[in-house]
This record gives sequence, C-alpha cells and structure tokens, in this order.
Amino acid sequence: MMTVKRLDRRDALALMGATAVSACASPALVTRDVPNDPFEGGIGGTGIVGTLTDFGSLRVNGLRVELVNSTRFVSAFGPTSVEALAPGMSLTIFATQYKDRLLAHRVSADYALIGKAVKGPQGRVTVNGVPVLPEQGAIGHLTVGQRVAISGAWSAQGQVASRIDPAAASHDLIAGDVTIGAQGEVRVSGIPVHGAGTQPRAGEYAVATGQFLEGRFEADRFTRGRFSASAALRQLSVEGFLEPAPNAPGFRVSGLGHSFAPDTRLQSLARRRAIYFGPYTGLFKAKAGYVMPENLAARRRLLRPGFGEGFDGDVIATG
Repeated sequence: MMTVKRLDRRDALALMGATAVSACASPALVTRDVPNDPFEGGIGGTGIVGTLTDFGSLRVNGLRVELVNSTRFVSAFGPTSVEALAPGMSLTIFATQYKDRLLAHRVSADYALIGKAVKGPQGRVTVNGVPVLPEQGAIGHLTVGQRVAISGAWSAQGQVASRIDPAAASHDLIAGDVTIGAQGEVRVSGIPVHGAGTQPRAGEYAVATGQFLEGRFEADRFTRGRFSASAALRQLSVEGFLEPAPNAPGFRVSGLGHSFAPDTRLQSLARRRAIYFGPYTGLFKAKAGYVMPENLAARRRLLRPGFGEGFDGDVIATG
C-alpha cells in the first residue's frame, strides 16, 4: 500500500475550522483499468478539475487518483495537507499515469470565494459581489452576515456551491475567469480587481487574495493559471457548466481558463452540468461529456463505480 504524505498543519486552510477528512466507506476502486476508459488510453500529464466526492486515495470526476510520498498539497495561501480536504471541495490535480494508475503530483484546494455573505440584488446572497447558489445536497449552510469559504463550480449565473465552510476574519479571496474591460480594467468573475501589479490575459484563470471593499477587490496577491508552466499537460478531465464564449465552438467551461478546440460539439450540453474528458494540445479537445446530476449526493452515488459498466448516466459525444 502506498503511504500518504502528511505535511505540517501550517496551512491557511485552518481558517475553515474543523474541516478534516472523514472516514468514508471505500467504494469500488476507480482506476484507469475500466472497460470504458473516458481518456481512451491517453498518456502523459493529466489535469483534473472537479469536486472531491470520496476518499480511498482521492475520488474526483469518477477517477481514483493515488497519493504518493511526493504529492504536494497547496491552497491560495500556501502549503496545506490532505487532512484539510473534505467531500464537496473543489480540487485541481496534476497527475501522471503509471500503467493503469493515476498518481497525484500536486493537489490544489480551490476555493472560489472567501468573504462575508451579504444580501445582494433581487434578494440573492452574494460573497465578494458574486451570487452564490447552493446546489441541492450542498454541505454546509450559507448564512447572511457570516464569513464563508465557498467550494463549487462556476456558471454563467454565479457560483454553484457544493460546500460552504466557515472562514476566519482574515483575507478575502475571489477566483475565476479573467475579463479585461474597455479601459483595461481587470475583472475576475466579473468583479473589478486592483493591486498586486499583475496584468493577466483575458480568458485565463486567476486567484486574487486581499479585501473586497465597496464593489471592488483590492488584491495583495494575484496568481494566474491552474497549472504551473512546468506541468506538461496532455489530457484534461474537467467538471463544470458551459457558458457562452466569443470564439468557436461558442462555449467554454465557466471558470476553467482553458478553451475548447473549435470543432467541439457542445450545443446539447449548453445548460447541463457535465464532466469532460479529452486530449489537451493548448486547446481542450474534449471527446465526450458525461452528464451529472445537479445534486451533490446523487453525483457521489453516480460516480462511485467510475465510468466502467456500472456508470448509469448520459454520455454525449462532443468530438
């Protein structure tokens, strides 16, 4: 059995309170050795962006990703540990394939928002100006007036929260797609971001930490991209919602920061939550979208056996 690296708990994720790994019943193993491998036998560096659904290694997007002694755990605030992870959290993983196994090199706990929950326009609850939409079966509670850390998937309507944790009164955080306004102003998830001296590119993923003040975010740190420049990506597995994009194929995964190949067929998935798999060559050549329930508990049940013969969901060819 492979041992798991356990780093010191000097992580800023302690701000979430008692967020610890629960003792989950171990489901059937989900490795690459399944009859219907969604990657179609692809090899090389694998980027995985999705929700943690179970343990026994890490279960994300129906894949079992094994932890090794050299696995690094990080957050926007620095090093963290596997003990800080919990079901419903959003993760970005860089892994490589070894025979039929996926081995994690770097695991990032990706909070979409950290800040105070307030009542926004039309009675919607917002965090840092962004609407938060708890999904059915979300873990935790969204309470106006409290500071919270939000995990989930981005959509054109806001952040679809799968997990809501309490947060300490320290740094705020906002993550998501970058847009550049007509006057050159930087926006992350539609919110103006100032400071930190970094000029991102439109369409890329970014994370800002600092303070949300009077409708804009004052950043003291700005991080660009989900994967490091040294991560030689050859394939992607991504969970999320589509939103309109100006270039072909007319859609992108909201909050991802990577564009689809222009010939990807996505219209039938425009309003559905899905997990996409496919090669990455600078553009995401997704081969199929695996349609997911918009309910965390139902999604965990559906993904437990992975994408072998036990998968009981819709699969839509996209490439």
